[in-house]
Amino acid sequence: MAVLEAGSPLPRIGKIAVLRANALGDYLLAVPALLALRAAYPAAEIVLLGMDWHASFLDGRQGPVDRVVPVPPSRGVREPADGQVEDPAALAAFFGRMRAERFDLALQMHGGGRWSNPFLRRLGARRTAGFRTPDAEPLDLTVPYAFYQPEVLRFLELAALVGAQPVVLEPHIALTGRDDAEGDAVLGPLAGAGPLAALHPGATDGRRRWPPEHFAAVGDGLAGAGARVLVTGSEVERRVVDEVVR
Repeated sequence: MAVLEAGSPLPRIGKIAVLRANALGDYLLAVPALLALRAAYPAAEIVLLGMDWHASFLDGRQGPVDRVVPVPPSRGVREPADGQVEDPAALAAFFGRMRAERFDLALQMHGGGRWSNPFLRRLGARRTAGFRTPDAEPLDLTVPYAFYQPEVLRFLELAALVGAQPVVLEPHIALTGRDDAEGDAVLGPLAGAGPLAALHPGATDGRRRWPPEHFAAVGDGLAGAGARVLVTGSEVERRVVDEVVR
């Protein structure tokens, strides 16, 4: 395994893979780190190994990611959804395609590494970096995984490990005309009529969900400052959305 100096810019980086195959909020929290990578390696192609929704969401959207490759169902990385199974043949074909990409650097932004570090190593990248809990396989460069750490700072710490310093601290997404049209269709007469704030109290893992009464307190504060407050969620989050509204 190569020995690299943590924090030094890495030479000859033309293609970077970033493993982050989860939900929208997870992607948003990684955006500052992705922007740091873009600033540090402006000529490199950044390939997000993500979910199918990433491909459609990021298509035509200005940002740090050049291309999305969806990850097939894989235990501990992309858990099979209802009706899906982990297909060894599909995974083998995926890793064959990824090794043919000849990534110069692969970054694991996908948890403590018990499952994601072996996954990352199978990509065949020239260099690897990511998080590691004590039970995870090592990579060329690792950051100890701290459970109680703000996610934005967690990913910026990893980016700094490969020589990418922060350029922003707050996540942001460039809007498209498609977003404006969809927003107008959903909001109707509310669109463009003064300050509007949205609260999204849901979470894939309920253990990480902020209590509804805290979201309600934030909503009360926003409303008191003159904003109109919306509470959003998916159908499975209806109960917590209703609780916040009440």
